[in-house]
Amino acid sequence: MLPIRHNLLPWVVVAAVVGVLLPDSTSVLNPLVPVFLGGQVLGVALNLTPGEIRVASRRANLVALTLAVQWTLLPGLGLLLHLVAPNSTVATGILICAVAPAEITSGLMATIAGGDTAIATACMAGSLALSIGLTPFWLSVGLGSAGRVNPWSLATELVLSVLLPLIVGVFLRTRLPHLARWRHQFLDFSAFCLVLVVLAGTASARTVLLSTAILTILPLVLALLAGGGAVGFGLGRIWRLRRREATAVGFPIGIREFGVAIAISVAIDPRSSAVGGVYGMVMVAAAGTLASRMGRRSVRSKGVA
Repeated sequence: MLPIRHNLLPWVVVAAVVGVLLPDSTSVLNPLVPVFLGGQVLGVALNLTPGEIRVASRRANLVALTLAVQWTLLPGLGLLLHLVAPNSTVATGILICAVAPAEITSGLMATIAGGDTAIATACMAGSLALSIGLTPFWLSVGLGSAGRVNPWSLATELVLSVLLPLIVGVFLRTRLPHLARWRHQFLDFSAFCLVLVVLAGTASARTVLLSTAILTILPLVLALLAGGGAVGFGLGRIWRLRRREATAVGFPIGIREFGVAIAISVAIDPRSSAVGGVYGMVMVAAAGTLASRMGRRSVRSKGVA
């Protein structure tokens, strides 16, 4: 049996089935989502060495470029999908997903795929920090006055779910170098927390999953994922980045934080949160499968070398 981090697809399927069959149990998990998000960040942060952090700090230009690309092209794609959505609820939901920050576990995905963990984590953290101002901005562009969100509540959630566990993880790894022996277990812990977030998010998508509405949402979700992936990994090709760097920027650009998207949807239009739930399940399954295959290919290539 493969570790959780290399076997996300079946775990996501199990979480979705449990969520559909036991909606009350998944609803109980919703208040714990910030804790699960923090667990995802902590598991990745405990894999960061001081040397990797120093190297990433010297690639600030690459991180800045990644953030600029993500916060212009992905919202632009979201605005386009918003225009072609079949109804206002789905349109609102897909736009919110597109203007959400980088997925918190994009660092985990990049690590599994053999990418540079420090650069990926820097891109993820930078995206989350910028989202405090840019997510409300893009929502106002697409939704007008109906898209107002409280930036302070968003900032508070991100500080507790991302900044605090990131600082704690890096501090512990720096002070206790022997933690490196459990680095794979920490990544599995991060992946397990991700599965729990998917389980909790299923409650938002349950009604849609059991109706024909899924046929209108799924194509938009797939378009957002495909577009994000094309932009993210296309940047690596255009700039001729090394494989580790291309992977490190590809995932933060390509996948959106569906937990934040669901929270924003609930505040603006609760019915639109189903789009974030569907996006989360499809994204984790697709990105997790891709990351695992890339990681195994990377290990094989190193073995050959």
